Amino acid sequence: MTNPDKQPHPDARKSNPSAGSVRIEPKRMGKAKFQRRHDFRIGGQPDYVDGDRSHLNRSILELRPLPVIQRENAELRKRAGRIRKMKSDAAVVTAGIITFGHNAQNVFNRLTPEVQDEAFTTLAQAIADCLETRLEALVVHLDETAIHAHFMLQAYNRHGEPLSNATKLGDLSALQDMAAEVMQRYAPEIERGQKKKVRLDAGADYPDVLHRSVEELHRDLPREIAARDAEVDKLESEREALESSIAKSLGYLEKLELKQELKTNEIKRRETYLARVKKKEDELAGIVSELEIKRRGYEGEDAKRQSEREAIETDKQEVRGQQAKVRADAQLVGQARNAYEAAMQAVEEVMEHAEADTLVIDPITKTLDVSSLPVLQKTSPKIKDRIVGMATQLARWQDRVYDMAVRLRDHTKRLTVFLSRHDIELEVKEEAKKIERGGEKFELGD
Repeated sequence: MTNPDKQPHPDARKSNPSAGSVRIEPKRMGKAKFQRRHDFRIGGQPDYVDGDRSHLNRSILELRPLPVIQRENAELRKRAGRIRKMKSDAAVVTAGIITFGHNAQNVFNRLTPEVQDEAFTTLAQAIADCLETRLEALVVHLDETAIHAHFMLQAYNRHGEPLSNATKLGDLSALQDMAAEVMQRYAPEIERGQKKKVRLDAGADYPDVLHRSVEELHRDLPREIAARDAEVDKLESEREALESSIAKSLGYLEKLELKQELKTNEIKRRETYLARVKKKEDELAGIVSELEIKRRGYEGEDAKRQSEREAIETDKQEVRGQQAKVRADAQLVGQARNAYEAAMQAVEEVMEHAEADTLVIDPITKTLDVSSLPVLQKTSPKIKDRIVGMATQLARWQDRVYDMAVRLRDHTKRLTVFLSRHDIELEVKEEAKKIERGGEKFELGD
C-alpha cells in the first residue's frame, strides 16, 4: 500500500523518520523472565523509565506462565518427531518491539488510544500468523521517550521448529513490509523503513544501518551502563549496611552470652536481637541473590555485546570484500569498454585505408605493414594481432582482385586488337564486341 502524494525520503543513506518498524529476538527462560518484568513493569526499572507515567501503560494481552509455554514448546518438538531433548537454554519466547521514527511518532500520537491499541494488536497478530506461532503478550509503553509496544511470541512454530531457525532474512524483510502495510491502514503517512542494502548502496557506513546508530549507541550505552552500575552500587550499599548491622547485633548477643545469668529484660533483649539478626540475614541473602542474578545477567549482556561487535566486524569485512569486488568488477568493465572502443577505432582506421586502397603487404614478412596505422599500433597485442590478421587477409584479397582486374584488362586489349583484323567475319566480330562490352565494368582505371 503506497501513497502517491508522499515525498521520497531525501537521504537514502539515513533511516526513514516516517517509518514504522518491528524487531524480534529469541529469549531463553532467564532473559524471558527479565523481559516480562520490564514489559509489565514488575519490580525496579531502569532510570530512563518515568515511574510517574507508568500508570499510562496499556496491557493488551497478559503473558501466560513461562513454564507452561516451555512445556508446550517441548510438546511441539515431540509432535514434530524430534528425539533429542530440548536444550536447557532453548528460547521460550521470541520478544518483539514495534517502534516509529520521529515523524511517524507524531502521526501515530494523533490517533486515539483505542485505535493505537487496535493497530498494535493487528500487527502483532499478523506477525504471529506469518511465523505460524502464537501471540503470547502485548503491552504499550508510554512512560519512556517515545510510544512503542512490546510483544512476545511462542518461540516454536506449529511445526515444532524454533523461530530462530524458521525465520530467514527474507522473512525479516517481509516483517518490515508488513509493519508498514498494517500501520498505513490507520495512519497512511507512515512508511516502510529504508532497507539496509539500499542505505549501504547509497553510501551509508555499515554501523549506521544497525538497529541503533553509532551516535545513538554512544549516547545510550553510557546511560544504560551507568543505570545498571547504580543498581549494583545501591544493592552493594544495602548489603554492606546489613552486614554491619548484623555484626553489631551479634556483638550485643556475644556480650549477653558471656553472662552466666540473664535478667528478665536481658532475656527479652536477647530474643529481640536474635529476631533482628534472623530478619537481617534473610534480607542479606535476598540482596546477595539479587546481586548474583544481576551480575550474571550483566555478564551475559557484555558477552552478547562482544558477540554483536564481532558479528558487526564480520559483516563489515564481508561488506568491504563485496565493495572491493564491485570496484574490481567495475574496473574490469571499464578496461573492457576502453579495449572495445580502441578496437573499434582501429577497425575504422583499417576500413578507411581499405576503402582508399592503401593497405600494404610487407614483401618480406608477407604481413600487413602497420607503420601507416597509428591507432592500430596503440591497441593491446591480442586485439592488434586479430585485426592485423583480418586486415592482412583483406589486403591480400584486394591485391588478388587488382591482379585479376589487370589481367582482365590485358585480355580485353588483346581481344580489341584481334577484332581489328580484316580476315574475321562480321558476325564473329559482333559477338566478340558483346563479350568485350560485358567485361568493361571489371576494368581498372589507369
